[in-house]
Amino acid sequence: MSDSPQLVTQLLKAVVAYTWFFESCDETVVDDDTAIEQQEYAGYLLNQLSDADKQRVADELTALAARETDQVYREFMETFAFAMGLAASENE
Repeated sequence: MSDSPQLVTQLLKAVVAYTWFFESCDETVVDDDTAIEQQEYAGYLLNQLSDADKQRVADELTALAARETDQVYREFMETFAFAMGLAASENE
C-alpha cells in the first residue's frame, strides 16, 4: 500500500464519513443502538491494525482535520483516533 498513499487517505475518509453518519444521524434515520453498534465495530476493526499503522492513521487524521473547513466535522476528525481507541489521548 505504500505505493498508493492516496488509497489510504481515501479509505480513511470513507471510514470517518461512515462513523460521522452514525454519530450525527438521529433515531428517525437509524436506531441509536444500531448506530452505536456500528461505531463500535469500526473501532474494533481499526484496533486490529499494528501500532505503526494506528500511528499512521492518527497522523493522516491530523492532516485531514487541518484541511477540513467545516468546524464541527474538523473537531470530529481531531478526536476520531482517541474515540476509536487508536490513541491514548485526544492530542495524539
